[in-house]
Amino acid sequence: MNTVLENLKRYQDLLLRIRQLERELTTYPESVERRGRELKQHQIAVARAEEQLAENSGQKDRKEEYLILCKDNLEKFEQDLMEVTNQKEYSAVLKEIDNTKREIQGTEAVIITLMESIKQLETDYEQLNASSEQLENAYNEAVAGFEDTNREKIKEKEKLEKEKRRLEKSIPASHMRKFNQIAAKRSGIAVSNVSEECCTACNMKIRPQMMNNMQKNPDKLFICDNCQRILVFIEPDGDDS
Repeated sequence: MNTVLENLKRYQDLLLRIRQLERELTTYPESVERRGRELKQHQIAVARAEEQLAENSGQKDRKEEYLILCKDNLEKFEQDLMEVTNQKEYSAVLKEIDNTKREIQGTEAVIITLMESIKQLETDYEQLNASSEQLENAYNEAVAGFEDTNREKIKEKEKLEKEKRRLEKSIPASHMRKFNQIAAKRSGIAVSNVSEECCTACNMKIRPQMMNNMQKNPDKLFICDNCQRILVFIEPDGDDS
């Protein structure tokens, strides 16, 4: 039958493993994180392409509206040219016609450039969308694999927590208070085994008198003079012969 201190050491081991499992259950492994980053970056690229496509399409629509206006003005100016009564008016209207024709030519060139850009953006957008599905599937598969692993870890955690509650009932309240005080200061490591008359946590040699007392009082708390942890001396198993 285990001593109180051996149970306390086991209790510490359970706590540490449970905390490790909690970290693992709430933190994706690098392989999943990497796929998640790739998917997120790709989604940003898709959103940017979609935004650029919408912006260029809007510019083209506005230029086409402006082109219609310019052509209407040209038609008006050409009609005005037929109605002028003197050379000064004729020259002024002719200048407006020339300016409008240049504006039409420039606007048509911009529209052609925008149409070419839109065509390329549409191709890029379709390709990005096609690879989005692949990346999303890869990420979902990675997450599903992680969750499958988690199911085993969840079961292990539940089992350890059940054993932890059982052990708590076997450990005196005074021992538990001391354990919690030390664990809070020592990163959860409040109990240390004694091996070859040394504290395994700090390698400090245990005083002979303390070693004798520990062997005589297996359920009493003994504190390492150096690291201030609770010492647990486990008797060797029988005779090796």
